[in-house]
Amino acid sequence: MLARLRITQAPLILVLLATAGCAETAYRYMNDPARDEWQQPKAVVEALKIAPGSRVADLGAGGGYFTWYLADAVGPQGKVYAADIEEVGLRMVREEAGRRGLHQVETVRSTATDAKLLEPVELIFLCNTYHHLRDRPAYFRALAGSLTPAGRIAIIDYKPSGLPWLFGHATSEETVRTEMESAGYHLVEAPDFLPKQHFLIFRPALPRGP
Repeated sequence: MLARLRITQAPLILVLLATAGCAETAYRYMNDPARDEWQQPKAVVEALKIAPGSRVADLGAGGGYFTWYLADAVGPQGKVYAADIEEVGLRMVREEAGRRGLHQVETVRSTATDAKLLEPVELIFLCNTYHHLRDRPAYFRALAGSLTPAGRIAIIDYKPSGLPWLFGHATSEETVRTEMESAGYHLVEAPDFLPKQHFLIFRPALPRGP
């Protein structure tokens, strides 16, 4: 019963902790394995079909909840850039990556307006980060320069219902699609197995040169 209660209340608790500015506490809670039941991280990463050796950016990585699944997908010859604006989260990622011996994980200190990725990547992944961004069309127009020519952007965000929506920690699927299209992307896939979130995958609308 306790585990079920924790899983059911997880989105609310995360919202309240983030709103209160308790970054480290929020990140540690996000990394709780109890989250796996509704977040389905293994299924999410499998749906992304990441090739071994790929370069991936975990944008808004927090304490690294998805970073480890992405690192497993890219393998030791790949690279995962765990990017976040909070140094406390990046420190947690570095410490855990060291414990796990994951040399393919590198942290990046982003800003609110610049992801500061170190090289073009095949995939930029955001989970529960999109709603935090401001002037999103401009942000993603600039972010296109951090993608390889065939690169993708995968966005997972809370559906507009319940307490996440009330606290401003959700974005409707229609809003994401409209904003990403205005930023120069088109939707290529929309996996629909997540109960609390929508999951949208985009590519740049016009191919770019090498």
